[in-house]
Amino acid sequence: MIRKVFTYLTLFASLCTLSNAQNGDGKEANSDILKSENWKEWGTDPIPVLSPEDSLKALKVAPGFKVELVASEPLIKDPVFAEWDSEGRLWVCEFRTYMINLDGTDENQRVSRVVVLEDTDGDGRMDKSTPFVDDLINPRTLSIVEGGVLVVESGKLWFCEDKDGDLRCEKKTDLMEFAKGALNNIEHAENSLHYAIDNWMYNSKSSRKVRWEDGKVVTANALSRGQWGMATDAYGRLFHNHNSIWFNIDWKIYDRAWPIGKKELAAPTKEVFPIHPTPALNRAYKPGMLNENGNPKSVTSISGVAVHSSGAYGEEWENAVFSFSPGTNTVGAFKTDKPFPETKSYVHATFDDAEVGKREFLASTDTRFRPVNGSFGPDGCLYVVDFYRGVIQHRQFLTSYLRNQSEVKELDKHIGLGRIYRVVPIDAEPVAAPENLVDSLNHKHLWWRLDGQQKIVEGKKVELADDIKKLATDDSASPFGRAHALWTLAGLNKLDPETVKTAIRDTDWFVSLTGLRLAGAATEHDAIFPLDLKPMAKEIANQKRPILGAYAEKLSTIGYPSRVVSNYKDKEAKWVTKDKKLLSQYRKGRELYATSCGACHQLNGKGLADIAPKLAGSDWVTGKSTRVVAVALHGVSGPIKVNGKEVTGVPPIMPGHSFMNDEQLANILTYARNAWGNQADAISKEEVAKFRGAHPTRFMPWTAEELDALIK
Repeated sequence: MIRKVFTYLTLFASLCTLSNAQNGDGKEANSDILKSENWKEWGTDPIPVLSPEDSLKALKVAPGFKVELVASEPLIKDPVFAEWDSEGRLWVCEFRTYMINLDGTDENQRVSRVVVLEDTDGDGRMDKSTPFVDDLINPRTLSIVEGGVLVVESGKLWFCEDKDGDLRCEKKTDLMEFAKGALNNIEHAENSLHYAIDNWMYNSKSSRKVRWEDGKVVTANALSRGQWGMATDAYGRLFHNHNSIWFNIDWKIYDRAWPIGKKELAAPTKEVFPIHPTPALNRAYKPGMLNENGNPKSVTSISGVAVHSSGAYGEEWENAVFSFSPGTNTVGAFKTDKPFPETKSYVHATFDDAEVGKREFLASTDTRFRPVNGSFGPDGCLYVVDFYRGVIQHRQFLTSYLRNQSEVKELDKHIGLGRIYRVVPIDAEPVAAPENLVDSLNHKHLWWRLDGQQKIVEGKKVELADDIKKLATDDSASPFGRAHALWTLAGLNKLDPETVKTAIRDTDWFVSLTGLRLAGAATEHDAIFPLDLKPMAKEIANQKRPILGAYAEKLSTIGYPSRVVSNYKDKEAKWVTKDKKLLSQYRKGRELYATSCGACHQLNGKGLADIAPKLAGSDWVTGKSTRVVAVALHGVSGPIKVNGKEVTGVPPIMPGHSFMNDEQLANILTYARNAWGNQADAISKEEVAKFRGAHPTRFMPWTAEELDALIK
């Protein structure tokens, strides 16, 4: 599974009619400027179609590397995404109805496919193609999960099952709406299903993340990231981009411990250096956009990102970012200024060129070379998906300026092609696959570590927990192996406090950081840093290690930051704002609720499927205060009824929060009783203290029957 390799386009490309205005023209106030024919300065001849072998020869790559052809037509057609599986097969999404003509007609026909490629003779080039599913609307991404394959097409997320092992889908299950906007605007809709170290799959152009659990999709709110493509590194940083930004990086998974003082880090430049004129860009009619060589002064068509992290390129390229610019027929590379965690910025890696002066990491003279995405595979090498066509700009954003070029240069001709390339170091040495799933967590290459982790967690292989704990505490294992072991245990709900403490004491900063980050997961309160570990965190903070020290200092004083992500905007009711005392409690409680309750019950109080019931409109929340105080302190177990209806589909137990003080609990409960349309009396800290004092030896959760007896 090329861990979320190629997610596909922020497209640019070619189209225009002199007689008919295009959708993209609407963004230009001066319509006369669209009549520009500045592109003629660099030629008007039709752009030829090159054979896969000739297109390979048109590529220039950085010194020390070579490019190999992995797959091409007729095995694949219009590829936009590819993912490896652990058997060495490549799963490819094809956009067979994307811009089949300059008008973009018949886009939503169900004739696009996912195919599985195999190298049956072991020569490194695919020679067999099997249609896995062939009745889709432009599938844009997939993820190989426990029991089958998740496939995203325009509008839907499907679970596809191969029952007999022939690599053909026999059963398709409609799971949910996904990328719905793609039915009308294919460039601006959800894509990716990128598995990260925290056991969630992240998406671009989306505000949700996805997890596959017990044959169901679980979703949660997430930061809105990027436009096309998603990647991760060995530290769990997420990499994404937009059409005019090479890349952005955030470390939300690790509570934004890096970069210091910023929410994310962006590419240092927008410059791009092709090796031939590329005027067939959507806005190239604008004065000053093109330089004297016919190239844009900044990128306009970024559509994917990949990261060399624990790969085959060596230390010089560790944590380098590779971003894809199909509009300029290039792949850009950016190296770190200093090794992580001391990284503060990136350096654009360009290379001397005798003909044009300077070029990108990978560049082609073939206008039809459209690298729409890429990722690092099981062998630690970069794989590039080439859409191979002239027109990649969607009709929604097409300008007449671009259509004119496309017609004259015949860029709208010759569709249904496509290639996949491998960029490999000249002196690369093969690395053996892991012997088993636990070994995979400690493999040299990140791809195998994430693959093994996903298989263990989604497969609920709890029988491996003891061996994984040994790996987590094994000083001879790599720091990355130990970190993956910790996250895998957390995914299995088998992480224990002693394993966490061992990790926190580790001499490696990343293992220690991971121990701190996951300390809550070893208790019943994942979102709250354990009070008994605050002295240990303070001790770590005093060591002043980069990143780790600052993170430990925060945990030792204020605990975990809120990890809840929501677009929900709380509205303070009139009766709340009119009562100063109530308003003070409400606002304090709202902040605490977001940190300790919002992840499960959600900031909007509507609960989360398979996790926690809703609190909005619940008689448990607005009813007698004794019951809600009891639940907050000690928890509840067994079946319950809310508003007279039995609650189903959620765990039969909610843990208590007796570790919080009386005032904190009173404020949280007061907030919940007056938020989301609820209205009930405030709860005082004295009321909580009285109940706590009346049940000093109570530790077990209450049952519904016991609570009914309490409030009679």
